[in-house]
Amino acid sequence: MRSPLLFLLLLLSTSVSAVEYLVVTNDSVRVRAQPGLNGRSMLMLNKGHLVIKMEEQGEWTRIYFTGKEEKTGKTEGWMHSSFLKEENKLQQQAVPEKLKLEVIAAELTCEKIIGAEIIQGCDLHFQYELLQSADLKSIKVGCSAELVARARSGDLIPVPVNQTLDHSVVEQSDTYSMHILMKADVSYELEQVNIEGSRCQLVGYL
Repeated sequence: MRSPLLFLLLLLSTSVSAVEYLVVTNDSVRVRAQPGLNGRSMLMLNKGHLVIKMEEQGEWTRIYFTGKEEKTGKTEGWMHSSFLKEENKLQQQAVPEKLKLEVIAAELTCEKIIGAEIIQGCDLHFQYELLQSADLKSIKVGCSAELVARARSGDLIPVPVNQTLDHSVVEQSDTYSMHILMKADVSYELEQVNIEGSRCQLVGYL
């Protein structure tokens, strides 16, 4: 059995600095199979799509993304770096007890390699609402979860994940969402990933 310390997943996490998350800044931005304008066009991503940075080559960045190319099932490709920016984060601050956040749903969706039934990545999607806004302009929400990954060998390995995200507050009844994107190490041959527990809380506001 491989050591659990060799993380099965590259995690978007405030505690894992090795993983860099980027956000697509424009609509209909092409992802290409090779870096450069001559690279084959795989698909297009829209503004706000969250991706994992894999490497850079000149003016191009290789990314991992949710969704996949219909023809090949690939979830990695190249995008021009000018259409990507780092995800912004705020400083954590004390939050009054009167400000309440309610989690509506936490859903884990995983994609498998076509023909192999091995997981290549997962997307953990949280939905929540602010019950008392108190005329806020923005909020910072932190979500965390305990996942359990099952390998083809039968090994079960716990994988903790966490992330923070900023939201602009428009109305008190607004519903917000957060995606935590994870890329699996296919050499572990993961067959299933489940949520054992999850939570979200308000960690900052303006």
